[in-house]
Amino acid sequence: DCLGSRDPNLEALAEKLDLQSALRHVDTREQTIIRLKFYAGLTQTEIGRQLGISQMHVSRLERGALMKLKRALVDNAECEKV
Repeated sequence: DCLGSRDPNLEALAEKLDLQSALRHVDTREQTIIRLKFYAGLTQTEIGRQLGISQMHVSRLERGALMKLKRALVDNAECEKV
């Protein structure tokens, strides 16, 4: 009777904290691009207009930022295994 149900927000908290930590590995402009893309839902063209750069440059910066984030998350996961 006293057992609660699963809280999806609580389960996602660790992942959010990992992502926040990983975002420290990308520069300010890359962070802006990631936030505009994944949190605001803007397209690369819209992001480019806001930042005053081409869509192609947004694409390159986004790709580089995602690689840095992936590397940081993988490194963090490997450290936690030890």
